[in-house]
Amino acid sequence: MADNIFVTVTVRYGQKTQVIKMEKGTSFENKGGIYTAEKDGMTIKMNNYQMQVFEAVANNFNENNCDEIVLSKKDIDIAIQKYSNGQLGVDLREFLKGKYKVHNPKAFKEENKISAYITNGKPSTSAVLSFKYDNQTDLDKACQQTPEVSAGSTVFNNNNIIVNKPFKYTLKKGDTLMSLAKDYELDTYQIIAANPQLTAGVDYKVHYRKNNIATMSCYIKEGTTITIPARYSVKKGSVKNFNDLCKITGLSRGYIEDLLTVIEVNPHHPGKPDLRTYNDGYGMPTIGYGHTGKVDGKPLSLKKRINITETDALQILAEDLLKHEAMVMAYLGKENYEKAPPSVRSAIVDVAYNKGIWDGFLNPYHNQSTKNIKSDLKKGDYAAALCDTKRMNTPNRGLRRRNIYRFISGLTDLTPSKRDDAMKKMNGYYRTVLKSLKGVEYTYLKNAWENAKAGKTTGYRVQIAQKDR
Repeated sequence: MADNIFVTVTVRYGQKTQVIKMEKGTSFENKGGIYTAEKDGMTIKMNNYQMQVFEAVANNFNENNCDEIVLSKKDIDIAIQKYSNGQLGVDLREFLKGKYKVHNPKAFKEENKISAYITNGKPSTSAVLSFKYDNQTDLDKACQQTPEVSAGSTVFNNNNIIVNKPFKYTLKKGDTLMSLAKDYELDTYQIIAANPQLTAGVDYKVHYRKNNIATMSCYIKEGTTITIPARYSVKKGSVKNFNDLCKITGLSRGYIEDLLTVIEVNPHHPGKPDLRTYNDGYGMPTIGYGHTGKVDGKPLSLKKRINITETDALQILAEDLLKHEAMVMAYLGKENYEKAPPSVRSAIVDVAYNKGIWDGFLNPYHNQSTKNIKSDLKKGDYAAALCDTKRMNTPNRGLRRRNIYRFISGLTDLTPSKRDDAMKKMNGYYRTVLKSLKGVEYTYLKNAWENAKAGKTTGYRVQIAQKDR
């Protein structure tokens, strides 16, 4: 955004002073009064909890500098959107410390305003806090001409993506990397990547097990301040079909359609989501396209099952794929990931979607090759990176078969010569997997491989019935 549409403001809260930016026309209201951004030099007096709420709202949209607190009209618009999704109160509570709670959050869309009562139970130290902006200004046009960005990444450059910027967090008693990752719906690797000061073996330790998922121990002390990295969500109602899904994630339609035939979905309608909570076979409550996280901010439960629509399932899938893209970028690096062809990126995301970073890329028991993907991408050797998406030591027949399907889908954006080279390198692994299959599974995989030789690298699994897999 252009600097001339922001003013510099000094905030005094507690015993601290901090310089922030506010877009002209935005207002903040607390017990001290109404503060409207008009020109540089304004001073706002706040309490600590008021500053925490201010930072929470300013955290909604990335104004290209993660080290500053910047309140823009876009931040307030996203807060209004979060209210409509039932997420505003949840978002504010993430930033509040001590005994403060959020009561009665409200949004007034026609007034471009949100408000909430923040209290610790004592009226003298509680207040209604409001954020608003005046829409009658030419500056709005300047904002609308600037595309929304996401932590500097072109991969997440889509107006339907909501960005929760990185912020500092001080560990409380009982906090661990694992609990924080769960609370903020991140992977522990993302938190570690955002905090290079953390040392393996000192602050945390990863335990790898054969034929099991990796586990982690956390030794970070209470009171330590770390960075919670950027988090991504999708505007409600923005994913109505596969085309929307592809535009938002940047992944290929062929990959997504093929992905849906191998995850846990409705057995009677292959490739379709299960619209009611179900048991994935391991006691994990699951819904939609294999989603096991939260829905509308609430954890899934097998005791209290819920129903969703197909549009809801697509929306959830879009967010899941974005989260796994962010996870992969934390491992590979933004530049390496962004310059890779879309079909190769899709194959790499599929590894993370299937097994995560610790097991999918770094577990020495599960792979001999995925750890090489980072160097492959750095060299621009995308055929090698695609071959390295396999995990040589994976004993599970279904996962080895998925490795081949993933590889074939990833060939789409390679040149014919690079595709042929990659298939020659992968031929031995393909034949090993093929020998482990029988009947329909054998026929499908063989046909998919032969079709790939002729250049047909996607759409090969959509017709496969669940019972045949």
